[in-house]
Amino acid sequence: MLELTNPEVSYMVGLFQTDGSHYGSTAAKGRLTIELSDRDGKLLWELQRHLPCYSSVTTRTRDTNFKKAHVSRVLSVCAQEVRTKFEAFGVPVGKKSNIIQAPSQQFSRPDYLRGIIDGDGSIGFTAKGYPFVSIVTASKLLADHICTEIESICGVRRTARRNQRDSVFNIMVANEPAAALATWCYPTGCLSIRRKYLAARDVGSWIAPTTRFGGTSKAWTAEEDAELPFLSVARAATLFGRTEQSVKMRRWRLGLSAA
Repeated sequence: MLELTNPEVSYMVGLFQTDGSHYGSTAAKGRLTIELSDRDGKLLWELQRHLPCYSSVTTRTRDTNFKKAHVSRVLSVCAQEVRTKFEAFGVPVGKKSNIIQAPSQQFSRPDYLRGIIDGDGSIGFTAKGYPFVSIVTASKLLADHICTEIESICGVRRTARRNQRDSVFNIMVANEPAAALATWCYPTGCLSIRRKYLAARDVGSWIAPTTRFGGTSKAWTAEEDAELPFLSVARAATLFGRTEQSVKMRRWRLGLSAA
């Protein structure tokens, strides 16, 4: 039985919203599919284990703009009851890129966002070695949700604005906020695209260099760590002579809320 509070189901909703296609009608015949490149195809067999119905995984070979004889794997679900459930969870029939949004029912937040990142996100390191997590979406509602989650988990604020070139939202965090987001979304052993899981684990373990912009970072003391749980971010920044961003990141590393 599909329950949205189940981590695997929340993940599938995010993945189907971004990388999936829902054809036909949930009142009649239809099909819910997701196509991944051959290198990521193993995930589709893992998804099958969490679907309470018959599903198939087939192989597709075609020429694309980037590669001739590109091989991909396609998961197909035709069961009307299951498709109806996913539609209720937020995977609509037909074109969806502009209207997808976080589920209105209770769901598993990190797993849902991981599905979004696996589908329409990038995670890794810049040419200069700094970690980043970025997500592209055409949906204003989803972009606002992502910004809210970033502020809640990472303690940094992002504002969703469409870019002028193709009118989509490109939301990115780097350095310590990226490490915090990667750690939250990709816990050990989670259901995910394997290469993005490995990249997320590397990003999550990143440690900021001791020097930056020609200066030396100020190490936190045991006394400051002991005081942090009892101080607001603004008060701690003033008392310790640090930026509010530095305080928020330290609170996250100690397992405290970013607020």
